[in-house]
Amino acid sequence: MSGVNISICDGKYTVIQAPTGTTRVLRYGEEWRDVTGDNVIGGLAWELQEARDRIKMLEEAGDVIKASLQRSLNSNEQGECKWLAELPMTDAEFAVFTTAFKAKEAKL
Repeated sequence: MSGVNISICDGKYTVIQAPTGTTRVLRYGEEWRDVTGDNVIGGLAWELQEARDRIKMLEEAGDVIKASLQRSLNSNEQGECKWLAELPMTDAEFAVFTTAFKAKEAKL
């Protein structure tokens, strides 16, 4: 377990969970509360960090999609969209995406 360091409310509060499991909250950068043992705060901090990481990954994927689509349009590629392989997604997400894409193409 690596720990979490996440700020909320424009930096007013920072939740820091050390690898040892101790959890504390800073308010305006100064020690405010020791919330070690309060699993809801630690859990929320982890969930928020994971969500922010996922959002960042999806934003980066959007940039890859835009660039790949532009390359496809510029080169008039036909058939399979090879740019899908460049996307940072799991195999399951890739399968769902390609199935939906192919179904939409079949309707056109």
